[in-house]
Amino acid sequence: MSTQVVILGYGEFGKAIHHLLLPQTDVTVTCWDKNSDIIPEQHPLQTIIPTCDVLFVCVPTWTTRSALQSIHPFLNPKTIVVSPSKGFEKETCRRVDTLFPQNLPNHNPFVFLGGPMIAEEILAGLPAIGVAASTSVDARSVVATLFDRTPLVVCQTDDLAGAVLAAALKNIYALGLGICDGLQMGSNIHGALVAQATREMMHMIETIGGNPQTAFGPAGLGDLVATAQSANSTNYTTGTRFAQNLKPVRGSEALNTIPCIVNIPGVVLADIPFLRSIYGVVVEKSPAREAFLTALLALCPKTV
Repeated sequence: MSTQVVILGYGEFGKAIHHLLLPQTDVTVTCWDKNSDIIPEQHPLQTIIPTCDVLFVCVPTWTTRSALQSIHPFLNPKTIVVSPSKGFEKETCRRVDTLFPQNLPNHNPFVFLGGPMIAEEILAGLPAIGVAASTSVDARSVVATLFDRTPLVVCQTDDLAGAVLAAALKNIYALGLGICDGLQMGSNIHGALVAQATREMMHMIETIGGNPQTAFGPAGLGDLVATAQSANSTNYTTGTRFAQNLKPVRGSEALNTIPCIVNIPGVVLADIPFLRSIYGVVVEKSPAREAFLTALLALCPKTV
């Protein structure tokens, strides 16, 4: 029996998922986008959503709520809903693991799909590593199994909150590493900041009750390294532009996420100097070089 998959949102990542699943003979894939010019012969949502087994919601966080509201009247309670969105909803500061359940009144199984999965590389046929994070063993297993015969290897974790936060944080730190490289601070400082970003991710994941080891996995450090060396990364490119006093790239999830991260209960800016410096540049409009030099001094406190 064929698994019915719907991809909602046909941007680069939606296309990448379609590319991976299309050759699977036991999977039927249907795509839908709000811009009907992208998929001219697409069927109405009310005809494709009710029979869907797995729904990939491939939209940015700032359109997630409206996308879910448009489909939930047609959604079967058993449909597994998957989100690859790596950020917070700007207006409410909700992480995707709380935003989705709030807007899925039928309590659908929810899976977050994170990890280093640069869409352009997947479309080029290169391998990638994903992480299916969910409190439902069955749901995350179904999602991981979908990609068994593809170049995307999908690991599984029950640390949903930790994986979601790690993915959101890696966008911020990728932006920060873009600032570092835009300032031409060199590979030595870049490397030191990657290490500091990982420590800070561990600290914040533990603060929200997640597993700090998630910071070292594909959803955290793995995704950060991939993002911060990719010319296809909107967040990294936005960082380089901040360093050059240029306008940020449209569509950067990090810009929405930064104000939310610093308002997490228990998170103190003094404990996260790298993120504090990024916040200074992006939100407070501090000069980038001064903010980063201050952060560097905080990375290795002098001993007495």
